[in-house]
Amino acid sequence: MVNVTFQKSACQADECVVKVPSGSTILQAAITAGVDLHSACGGKGTCGKCRVILPPEDRTEPLPEEKKFLSAEQIDAGVVLACKRTVESDRQIILIEQKDVFDRKTRLEDDNRVFELVPLVHKHAVHVSVPSTSDQRSDWERLAAGLPASAASLRFNRGIAAKLPRILRDASFQVTAVTAGNDLLAVESGNTLDRTFGLAIDIGTTTVVAYLMNLNNGKIIAREAITNPQQGAGADVISRINYASDHPDGLVQLQIQVVEGLNQIIANMCRQKGIAPEEIYQAVVVGNTTMSHLFLGIDPTYLGPAPFIPGFRQAVTVKASELGLRILSDSPVTVLPIVAGYVGSDTVGVMLSGKIDQLKGIHLFIDIGTNGEMVLAGKGRILTCSTAAGPAFEGAGIKFGMRAADGAIERVKITDDVELGVIGKENESVRGICGSGLIDAISEMHKAGIINSRGRIIDHASASELPPALRDRILNDNGIREFVLAWKESATGENITITQMDIRALQLAKGAVLAGVRILMIHLGVKPDDLEMIHLAGAFGNYIAKESALGIGLLPQVPVEKIQSIGNAAGNGAQMALLSTIEMSRANRLARDAEHIELSTEELFQDEYMESLALGQRY
Repeated sequence: MVNVTFQKSACQADECVVKVPSGSTILQAAITAGVDLHSACGGKGTCGKCRVILPPEDRTEPLPEEKKFLSAEQIDAGVVLACKRTVESDRQIILIEQKDVFDRKTRLEDDNRVFELVPLVHKHAVHVSVPSTSDQRSDWERLAAGLPASAASLRFNRGIAAKLPRILRDASFQVTAVTAGNDLLAVESGNTLDRTFGLAIDIGTTTVVAYLMNLNNGKIIAREAITNPQQGAGADVISRINYASDHPDGLVQLQIQVVEGLNQIIANMCRQKGIAPEEIYQAVVVGNTTMSHLFLGIDPTYLGPAPFIPGFRQAVTVKASELGLRILSDSPVTVLPIVAGYVGSDTVGVMLSGKIDQLKGIHLFIDIGTNGEMVLAGKGRILTCSTAAGPAFEGAGIKFGMRAADGAIERVKITDDVELGVIGKENESVRGICGSGLIDAISEMHKAGIINSRGRIIDHASASELPPALRDRILNDNGIREFVLAWKESATGENITITQMDIRALQLAKGAVLAGVRILMIHLGVKPDDLEMIHLAGAFGNYIAKESALGIGLLPQVPVEKIQSIGNAAGNGAQMALLSTIEMSRANRLARDAEHIELSTEELFQDEYMESLALGQRY
């Protein structure tokens, strides 16, 4: 075993030390240590994102993969790829700062929405009768007798019964009982009716968001998000499935990572709001099918290959203590039901939040993330499908791609030159491009004639009609054409470009989404003109420019006013199920009623996919 020490920077004492077997990669050590290190490809050496710095004494000649992805300046500074470098002895590693703007996702909710409050968890102020020689009932019986009839048939809870005699007498028999159906969750001294809290959790492949909610009034008290701590195992669900399957402790490791990440943000929210974690009495969780399996510690191996079989589909409720979630130990934690191997409880949350079963006309819901999930509702049916859109929409697999963080290009406008909108403070230096910026850039490049409908960047000979400033931005790097968005004065010291390969990656991703939509519409017998509304869910759907999405052919061609962003609908669905047993029942019914269309067995899919690769307004 060797010690690997991770430092946030060369001049900071804040560090993390982990023991790993000699010969482990730096990336494997980072995953073991729970260090936040991006690895879109899951350690295959094909994305170039897992960058760290070696101290001068440990630097050696760059590897071929490093020459491919890193500039000469970065190599001289000691930057290496963590997935390709192994540790044979004790080693110090310096991390490169990575900023994520989680506020973009957590601020999407609408606190003014009205939920029908029918919570599972209730508090009851109980004046327990004092025992006497003429009334020798047990303490458990006395407590139950003081509860309303709806809560009197309690299941025996040994843990609470063990402490109940002392609690009752220390509180002079004035207590508050916390119930969830027929389960007694806690008995608290005095009257604590005004302190009843729950959690709604959205576990995304990239980002994990939690909402601390007041179960008495349905209000969001606090919200917080982190990068999914499993990201070191890969940016997409297939990489996570492979990691869980291929490593002896992979499943346990990934389950612990996401739970510990949640514990971190739960502790932060509770500390900020003066709430004890033990005052959180319920949690409702949504996520794609893979994330749901990993959160519960259920083997996801057979989600990967056809026929994509999940370990479970129904709603699953377990105690918080079974998962290691640090809230009240007996709190019920419910993962909403899933529809299929790649249509998870997050999609059920979207359907619930969008009240899809109550809409009139034909409605299309699209949640674009690492995967693309689509729901088409109308004519009394709900059709669902998913496509492996890939992580290109979140910046992975793109030469200068990054998540929506400070320094990311999020808006592009091309006229006689290029105008950029960059996340962060005014005059923020450009570090890369996020998904919304990528779609803007390629839409604008296509509109300006820099690329054709097949996605090819034109050569200089064909660019004579372009303004000089645009023509000068078309470069050729070892036979690969690219278009410069930001010159070398960027934060990286490199030209920030869109390459021919980047355009192809986006075409493949957007083609998969549009082809999936087209298949659903064929099954329902409708055309784009029949659509009442297209609803874009998630942070990406909120920040994407609708005109650009139409411009690249990501969406069916409808008037732009028929496209609306609905925020983090999956997280909203989790909130609704937390606050209302009626909505929880609706979620179960929606999952049962939804018809899943398996695209891999659709004869028309390949033809639709090939047609959907072209840029521009075609469908």
